Amino acid sequence: MRKLIPILIITFLVYFAVAYLSTPVSNFDAQSYKQIGELTLRGINIYPDPAISRHPYLPLFLFLEAGMLFLSRIIHTPQILLLKCFFSLFHLLSVYVLYQLSRKNIKTTLLYALNPVSLLIIAFHGQFDIIPLCLILSSLLLLKRKKYVAVMIHLGLAFTLKTWPILFIIPFLKRIPKKYWVWFILPPFITVLVYSTLFHASLFSIARVLLVYQGVGGIWGLGKILSLISKNKIFLLCYKVLFVLGILFYSFKQKKRLIGEELFELIFLFFLFTPGFGVQWLLWLIPFFFLTKKPYIYIFMVAIMICVCVLYLTWIPYITVSLQTANTSLFLLWPVFILYYIFFFLLKKIEYTS
Repeated sequence: MRKLIPILIITFLVYFAVAYLSTPVSNFDAQSYKQIGELTLRGINIYPDPAISRHPYLPLFLFLEAGMLFLSRIIHTPQILLLKCFFSLFHLLSVYVLYQLSRKNIKTTLLYALNPVSLLIIAFHGQFDIIPLCLILSSLLLLKRKKYVAVMIHLGLAFTLKTWPILFIIPFLKRIPKKYWVWFILPPFITVLVYSTLFHASLFSIARVLLVYQGVGGIWGLGKILSLISKNKIFLLCYKVLFVLGILFYSFKQKKRLIGEELFELIFLFFLFTPGFGVQWLLWLIPFFFLTKKPYIYIFMVAIMICVCVLYLTWIPYITVSLQTANTSLFLLWPVFILYYIFFFLLKKIEYTS
């Protein structure tokens, strides 16, 4: 633990520096945090609009948005800086969890702690995916210790913050006795009950926002190809339903291996077939790169980092990088995912079973 403390301190200082320097750089998410926080402080229900575009999640993170906005007015500090610092603390927690999961491997922990992809998405972009990701990683650690109630509550909180990671829940359910499954619904149930009572929001309006959300369409992989084939919303909705059912069915049929390997493969399949895209979703890959020790991870991470950097450069004034260039770089990243999956997931399985 003594070796870990300097890593945590250095990591936080680096994250704080990037967060502080990038505070003037505005983006859609930072604007959304402020707008949703403002409406929540005023007691205004955000479902279905503007939640459908600004907060397509269950009503939990909005309390943090409101709380940080309230605090920012007291201490005269930008809300986004406070949020980025808060997200950075969860990154530190994920570093500690990865340290435990990697059997206290300091080199692996250091490389994960200071990897540039997580740094850019958390401290520059200001995305909160690190919170549910940290909860998923913590669930892996708790599962090893057979603390099943805690695992299900952690997974429930992760789902309440970001609903799409429910696609990765089945590997956990395979390893947890059914009598503990009910604890999963406790966090979303309490959150929705409290919010609907305080803000007079109907359950249908909240559910509608969750069902419609699919990330940004038409810029990534198969989603881009589908958008060229048809702009029909019904067509895309049908594909989304088939995509979700397909991921869940595959995860149910997956051969039981190390749970980290199973989750990593599901995340990869998600990127191969998702109709929508969010650059922050790339964050979910990073800890599993280090935990599963797949080959050529650094080359893959460099490719991801380049695409993330190109996209973020479009936000900075006086830098002439077009959004079309950024979207093209992201679309070119998709074949890299396909090739990596074929060689280091699919062929490995064939080799193993032959």
